[in-house]
Amino acid sequence: AAREAALRGSHGDLTSAEFDLLWLLARHAGKVLSRNDILNRLRSLDYDGSDRSVDCRIYRLRRKLGDLADSAERIKTIRNVGYLFSPTSW
Repeated sequence: AAREAALRGSHGDLTSAEFDLLWLLARHAGKVLSRNDILNRLRSLDYDGSDRSVDCRIYRLRRKLGDLADSAERIKTIRNVGYLFSPTSW
């Protein structure tokens, strides 16, 4: 209800859109969500193949979570499919 996120005791400064994305990914931890799934659930839009807003939000969220390495631990890119939030990363 407070819409707060913390990692290792440190509170994250997330925008509302970043928090919503993190919440969506965490609720579906272990399941791959496509860009279309994400856009549809967060903004009631269909992915048209050119919208990069999901990718930009994923990038900013990864940066704030310290998860930018090629071997990302928390939010994994599943090539040509979507994104996966690792249930064992916390």
